[in-house]
Amino acid sequence: MAYCNKCGAYIPDGLSACLACGYDESAQTKKNTGAAAKSTSDIVRERMEEQRRARQEENRRWAEQEESRRRQQEQSRQWAEQEKQRRQQQEQSRQWAEQEYARRQAERENAARNYTYRSTLNRANPGKTADSGKLFAALSYLSFLFVLPHIFCPQDEFAKFHAKQGLKLFIFTILADTLGALTGFGWILSLLRFYFIYKGMSNAFSGVEEPLPYIGNIGN
Repeated sequence: MAYCNKCGAYIPDGLSACLACGYDESAQTKKNTGAAAKSTSDIVRERMEEQRRARQEENRRWAEQEESRRRQQEQSRQWAEQEKQRRQQQEQSRQWAEQEYARRQAERENAARNYTYRSTLNRANPGKTADSGKLFAALSYLSFLFVLPHIFCPQDEFAKFHAKQGLKLFIFTILADTLGALTGFGWILSLLRFYFIYKGMSNAFSGVEEPLPYIGNIGN
């Protein structure tokens, strides 16, 4: 015997629904069970959706980190290239500075060897001019005229310098004539002698005290 849980009426055997109020306990139980099952599936779907979103968020963060790492690598590469270029520029600047220093050092050495006319005028004859000293210095390269500066301007150091060079050229001329007569290469020595004459007279008129090539420093 069964009675309705809702109204308390008698339910005949074999029936599940109440004849008085129509309440069906078994149907209601199935309905509640289905609702519970549906609620569980919703919860499962929600959890799966949350997990999917969490994975997406994790993937997004990983992608951002990877992009940041790549940017840092690119910045490091650019910095390395800039640093390499900077060092190359420094090396070029250093080489240029060394070359410039060597060039200036060579200019100073040349200036020391080829310093300009600085001799004093003949104190005994203050009327003499610098041009006269240059003239006697230039004439010193013509044969035995190297004696002229010692006679007319003995106090002029510039003229006396070229007189010494003229003496060396005079000795070279004698030796060249002798060797030329013996070897047959006199024309080569003659060309060299004319070059020495030209070089010495050019230095004298320019006011430069420069030894003759090859022979000018012999005996110093």
